[in-house]
Amino acid sequence: MSVEQRLAVQAIQDELAAGAFVRARAFMAQRAAAREVPSANRGLKSSVETVEHAANDAALAIVDFLTFSAPLTVLNDPLRDGDWGARLRAEAAKGCETSIELLCRYVVQAIAPDSGLRIDPQVRGFRNFYANHCRILMPSGEVCGFVALGGESQRGTFCVELTGAGCAHVTAWAHTRCVVEGWAAKLSRVDCAHDDREGRYTLDDVQRWHSQGKFTTKGRPPAIGFAGYADGSGQTVYIGKNTGNQQLCAYEKGKQLGDPSSPWVRFEARFGSKYREIPYDILERPWEYLVGHYPVLEWISQRSTRMETSMAKVAATMSSALRHARRQCGRVVFAVAEAFPEANDFADAMAKLLTRKQLPAWVASAGLGASVLAPLLGSEMHKYINV
Repeated sequence: MSVEQRLAVQAIQDELAAGAFVRARAFMAQRAAAREVPSANRGLKSSVETVEHAANDAALAIVDFLTFSAPLTVLNDPLRDGDWGARLRAEAAKGCETSIELLCRYVVQAIAPDSGLRIDPQVRGFRNFYANHCRILMPSGEVCGFVALGGESQRGTFCVELTGAGCAHVTAWAHTRCVVEGWAAKLSRVDCAHDDREGRYTLDDVQRWHSQGKFTTKGRPPAIGFAGYADGSGQTVYIGKNTGNQQLCAYEKGKQLGDPSSPWVRFEARFGSKYREIPYDILERPWEYLVGHYPVLEWISQRSTRMETSMAKVAATMSSALRHARRQCGRVVFAVAEAFPEANDFADAMAKLLTRKQLPAWVASAGLGASVLAPLLGSEMHKYINV
């Protein structure tokens, strides 16, 4: 592609992104002026009717997975002059990789601005019944979702999927909700998760609740399933079958991340659209739908912020990494300490001999990056890390 073509593509990309941002702000301003919180509750239960607090305040639960589809024509709205949007879609339909990449990049910038998420420039083939897709990457370069489009059977739509790692980078779910609702998108899967980092309730409690009928709403009690081993690597209890409607998954998150002594349990509700529409409100207030569908979880009261969740995840992985480092390098570190008994000399030797100036992937990929390390490695690190 020539320099002139690249400049033209960049100009279109900037215009598309700016238009999406302006439209989202206008949509939010309209809602604020009307003093209303739209609630398209078509089948999913919310624990309360209205919420007065701001959507970006600390939440009782987080969005941990998102899949939606929307018409490709919405990507043309910000273009007020000319027919660039229509031409881009037409070229993308013909398989033009530049047009496909540009549309995918615009979608990510529209739903998650200032998140650090980006599009892999390599256009790939078939995904989720769409002809083409581009992978969504975290700042560390790890894959955390995709944008797919193309194919006659998809009737001019595109599909977006964000994994839990991708959702952790979204900084303003109110903005994301406004963009998605403005596109009249169909939410096909949303996972809502609460992190009980102190382990107040365990998987034994979940089994007890099931045996007591506390997950039964109409007729039969939901099925219960189990996965994992009692070896410190983490176990899982499933309430309900994963058939596209809804399922509660309770699992030992800390142990799954490598810390066998961690009490951290995650309660994750997975909502699908097979038999109903998923309301947009769930993106701003996921805790309402988690508790609304599973009233036995009404005990949820600890605030689950992005920083707390990132710290808990990194702490669990750090505990595992330090244990492995002790087994693999402990004797070498001890030998260096014996050779350099003075603290400053020892620190210099360690920096020169063993340090690589690169963060581990599990730190770089955290929603808040290296900022989570300061409290973990401070004077009270024993509160977070068990080695």
